[in-house]
Amino acid sequence: MVCALVLLGVCACGCIGAPVQTDADNSSLADAVEQKEMLVLLCLLQGEIDGALLGLDAQVAETALNLTVTGISGAGAESQLAESLAADPSVTTAITIGRNGTCLAAVPGEVGSLVGEDLSERPVVKATFERKVPVMTDVVPLHEGGYAAIIQYPVFSADERLIGATSITFDPYPFLKERIEPVLNGTPYTAMVAGTGGRVLYDPDPAEIGKETFNESLYEGFPEILEFARSYADNRSGHATYSFYSTGSSRVVQKEAYWTTVGLYGTEWRLFIIREIGGA
Repeated sequence: MVCALVLLGVCACGCIGAPVQTDADNSSLADAVEQKEMLVLLCLLQGEIDGALLGLDAQVAETALNLTVTGISGAGAESQLAESLAADPSVTTAITIGRNGTCLAAVPGEVGSLVGEDLSERPVVKATFERKVPVMTDVVPLHEGGYAAIIQYPVFSADERLIGATSITFDPYPFLKERIEPVLNGTPYTAMVAGTGGRVLYDPDPAEIGKETFNESLYEGFPEILEFARSYADNRSGHATYSFYSTGSSRVVQKEAYWTTVGLYGTEWRLFIIREIGGA
């Protein structure tokens, strides 16, 4: 496996919180080279994804600031929401919410029926109004149907009174796919992203998307997967080996993974880089 010197160097970039203990005597040079490459790519992916999340966040923050001038309803608000909607292809809706929890404006037009709906019981709305700070959720069910992640900002009046909130919903799968696949294209490695609760947000096998690791019968025959999931749920970075199907195949192989964490405002997603190391 990777020598301690290499791991310490990669840890300095923030990917892995502590060096993985290895047995150098049992590692081939080829393994060491591949593991070093995995860790470098993991750091690169972490930077790409965190940077893109910060880009979405900056757009919602700008919209919230502009709504102080235009107000949070009407054509002016819709114009500002259109800017949020255009922030990334993965963004599916942008809305404003009044202080009483009622949706006051929504884009695109297909979700215009949200206007007038009471969203006050949404946990994200409650959190924003109670704490008066930005929030990012994990993947949650939406009032209008389906699932998405939400970034939401409080909106204040010119005299700094809380008058409402603005939010975007975005689909993690295309968001992550756009950042991951160009980096790993042409390499022997794959990536996965999962919430700390085990929900798969990105995987090169589309059939895996949305699966809940702890509640999915597919994984019952692979106790190492459940042990792996418990480990990454509790640890922001780490290393594991386990047996599972080769991507897109029914062949069971041994896999090796390193992981780190991406996210915003305390919402954490685990980001993995994975290689196959032989038949199980």
